[in-house]
Amino acid sequence: MLRVLIGLFLVAHGLITFGIWAAPVPEKAPFNPNHSWLLGDTRTLAIALAVLAAIAFVVTGGGFLAQQDWWALAAVAAGAVAVLLMALYFNPWLSAGILISAAILYAGVQALQQG
Repeated sequence: MLRVLIGLFLVAHGLITFGIWAAPVPEKAPFNPNHSWLLGDTRTLAIALAVLAAIAFVVTGGGFLAQQDWWALAAVAAGAVAVLLMALYFNPWLSAGILISAAILYAGVQALQQG
């Protein structure tokens, strides 16, 4: 049961990550996910990274649910892309997402070292 919850959480995290950057930005949004503090307004890059992270999280969740060894490598890729995305477009509202993505990256690294 725990494996199913973790796998579904990984998939959900990927879909939420995508949703944050793909959704239209309302005028009164707490932050603009298309504006990077480093790169300026770069919606195309933001969406590209969000799509890549989302796909990687969904693949990670699927691999974890199917008990495949490669889930760890996918987790490292997903976590790294998501942390990069959230760092480039940083806003304090993204703190939980950064922590979750970093934890998934860490779990993948630990699994690779044990395997």
